[in-house]
Amino acid sequence: MEPLTAAALRGVWATALLPIRPDESIDVDRLAAALDHVLASGVHGVYTNGTAGEFHTLTETEYDRLHALVAERCTAAGIPFQLGASHPSGQLSLDRIARAAALRPGAIQVVLPDWLPLGPDEVLAAVERMATVADGCRSCSTTRRTRRRRSRRSCSGSWPPRSPRWSG
Repeated sequence: MEPLTAAALRGVWATALLPIRPDESIDVDRLAAALDHVLASGVHGVYTNGTAGEFHTLTETEYDRLHALVAERCTAAGIPFQLGASHPSGQLSLDRIARAAALRPGAIQVVLPDWLPLGPDEVLAAVERMATVADGCRSCSTTRRTRRRRSRRSCSGSWPPRSPRWSG
């Protein structure tokens, strides 16, 4: 899929709401049927894992299964899609971004962790690291404004803070 641009991001976008069984597992058959119904309704795009998508409660297996289904169905229907890759853990968020990028969505949605206040340099470092992991997916690319701001000063922050896995 082509990366989404501001001009292309228009119209009605539907979220993939998760039908949950009594045992708290995702009812994938109902999800697939609902997604097919949404795609046939004339929406301009589909996105996953917004706040209504329970992104923080999904196991990594559920996350991958949801995104594979959305990517497969949207691609077949010729409908753009965005995948949410947020997680309260910085490491898991980066892992999710990499896996989402492999499905080539039009954009990847991310949030900064809300449990740790980040300074401006740490925010820039986080966004730049997410953009690197996203491997060119449009929404995770560093914006021109961020690049201009970064070029005016050096960024000494690292993200996630004090985590050797993120260095390099």
